[in-house]
Amino acid sequence: MPSRRYIVKSSVEETIDMIKLSQSASTPVFEELRDFGDNKKLATLAYEKYYFRASNRAALFININNFHGESEVTVISTGSSDGLLFNIDWGAANSYLKTVQKALKPVLINEIDLESFPN
Repeated sequence: MPSRRYIVKSSVEETIDMIKLSQSASTPVFEELRDFGDNKKLATLAYEKYYFRASNRAALFININNFHGESEVTVISTGSSDGLLFNIDWGAANSYLKTVQKALKPVLINEIDLESFPN
């Protein structure tokens, strides 16, 4: 599963809006914004997308927080296909993750490639 962490110079709310615009062709599954006071916020977004031509499915889980004075965005993507013998994502998960990366590019400060957990 491809996963990335981004440090951005936008607020949590502005970051949510940027990501929502980038996912207009996706199906929203979950959205939550929690305010802990003192400008500490946590947002969770989840989307899914079906790629008809390749029979691929992809999902995005996005966590946005500002607990340390800057907004941090963690994105995890996963994908699969409707193969007869194998379920391979054929790059759909990585492509889906890049839609968020592209949306955040104007406000990006730093990008961190997170290691995937072993199965």
